[in-house]
Formats: sequence, structure tokens, C-alpha cells
Amino acid sequence: MSLESSKISLEATLKILTMIGTIVAFCWGAYQFILTQRGQAETRRIEATRPFLDRQLKLYTDATQATATMATSASRDEIAAARSKFFLLFWGELVMVEDRNVESAMVEFRNALIAGKEGPELEQLSLTLARSCRNSLAQSWGVKQWQDPHSPFEQQKQQLP
Repeated sequence: MSLESSKISLEATLKILTMIGTIVAFCWGAYQFILTQRGQAETRRIEATRPFLDRQLKLYTDATQATATMATSASRDEIAAARSKFFLLFWGELVMVEDRNVESAMVEFRNALIAGKEGPELEQLSLTLARSCRNSLAQSWGVKQWQDPHSPFEQQKQQLP
């Protein structure tokens, strides 16, 4: 091979490598741009739903506090106040933000109250409501780590192929 053909071959190789480098850099930049856009879209979604999510968190907290108080308190005044709060939530505001699992747990707790249940039975139902609220919040906020790995919903998901 002559020196001149070797120069031409080297120049062609460098041009090809430059072109490949430019394409790779462009693709990497496009990939990073898409990732950033997705992250910003999720942030915008959360911010748009923030008032609902904040209200849901507050009402779920109020409901779980009321049920826990009724299940564990020895004070008749505290229990009466918690019962009143529970039924205000049950027949009112909570309906606007609860999912089916929370609704079901609230109905079970109400049925137990009407049946005169106390102590350990109410404690278990209170825990069931709290777990349902946590799972609902995990889904609403999009944070999988908050979900209860022992919930029937999570166990069903793990069994799917």
C-alpha cells in the first residue's frame, strides 16, 4: 500500500468514527431529554393532583385516628368523640377521596360498631382500615414502597405470571 492510499484510508476511518460519535452523542442526548420530560410530566401530574392527595391524606389520617381511638381508648368521652368523627367521615367527606378497599374497611368497621363489638375485634378492623388507607395512598401518590407486601392486592400481583 502506498502512503497516499493509507492517508485516504485513515481519513475515511476518522470521518466514519466522527460520524458514529456524533450519532451516539445525539441519541444519548435524545434519550436524556426523554427521561427528563417523563420525570417532569410525573411531577406535573403530582402537582395537579396535590389538593386531592393532601385532602385524601388528611381524611385517611382522621379516619384511622378515630378507629384507633375507638378500638383502644378506655375513656368514654374520647370514644364518643371518635365515634362522632368516624360517622361524620363515613357519611360525608371521606366518600370523595376513598377507594373501594378503604370504603370496604370503613363499612366493616361501621358494621362492627353497630353490632356492639369491642377491643380486639375493633383493633383488627382498625388495622385493616389503616393498611387499606396506606395502600390507597401508595397508589394515589405512585409510591410502590408504601404498599403493604402482605395485602391481598399485592399477593395477587405477585402471583400473576
